[in-house]
Order: sequence, then structure tokens, then C-alpha cells
Amino acid sequence: MNSSFGHLALACSVVVGAAAFPAFAAEDHSIYYGSRAGMHLTTVSKTGIGTANAVIVVKHTPKDAKAYCVGYEMDNSMACVKRTMAEVKVGDRVTGNCRKRTWTDMYGQSYAFEGPMKSMDSMADYAVRDMKSGEILDGSSASGYGVALTIFQQLCPGIAK
Repeated sequence: MNSSFGHLALACSVVVGAAAFPAFAAEDHSIYYGSRAGMHLTTVSKTGIGTANAVIVVKHTPKDAKAYCVGYEMDNSMACVKRTMAEVKVGDRVTGNCRKRTWTDMYGQSYAFEGPMKSMDSMADYAVRDMKSGEILDGSSASGYGVALTIFQQLCPGIAK
């Protein structure tokens, strides 16, 4: 096997593996705005973490856009970075009330943490309710479960482990 091909195959498998579960990295303290590789924001500041007034101020930077372009789009160009910066529209903070176990993401969407999932049919470990629809997120990346839960874990550490 060609040595450079082997390295490329390994790099691709790592990127594909990372693309599948970017929001679930336990040691990663990033705030994600989506479930694809590189869809993260830079944390500017944190205040009141673990309290009724938890706030994480975030910013979408060119470095974040580059991570998405390289990690998901496989595009190392400045054009991709510029396009991503123009397309990603998120608020500048996520907020939480850890006493009530509620939070709001960077899109203004509110959620409630309702503890361990009781249904054995769910992919989710925890019940996370979308406050607008009233629905419990099903645990899939399409439902936004990983992104929402990770934000809650950053705002209110120690509740959902």
C-alpha cells in the first residue's frame, strides 16, 4: 500500500468519525450550533455557570468557519470561510436557569431538562423537551438532541453527566 494513501485513508476515517458525533465529546467545552464537524462557536466569556443565571457569550469567528470548511466541507479555501461566515446567523449567547433546568440556545430556542429518559425505545439518555413544540427530542442529530444537551451541560455542569 502506498504510504501517503494510507495516511490519507486514516485522516479521512478520523474526519468521518469526528463528523458523526461532534457534539458529544466529553472533554470538549465548545458550544456547537449544529451536529456537523466544525460547527462550533468560540466562547468569549462565562458567568453564573451552574446558577439560575448562567450565561455563555459566544462568537462565530473565521477560525470557527475554517474548522467547518476543513472538517465537514473538505474545503480549505478562503471562499468557503467567507461563505460560512455570511451564512451562519446565531445569537451571541446561550443562557440557562440551572435551578429550573431550562435553557435557551443561540437561536433563541428554549429547552427543559427532564431527567433520565424513561422510554427504552429512545436513543436519548435524557429527556430534553423543546419548549416551543412540547416534544421530547428523540436523541438523533436531526432532532438537535446532542447540540441542545451539550449546551445544557456547559451551562449547568454536573446535572446531565
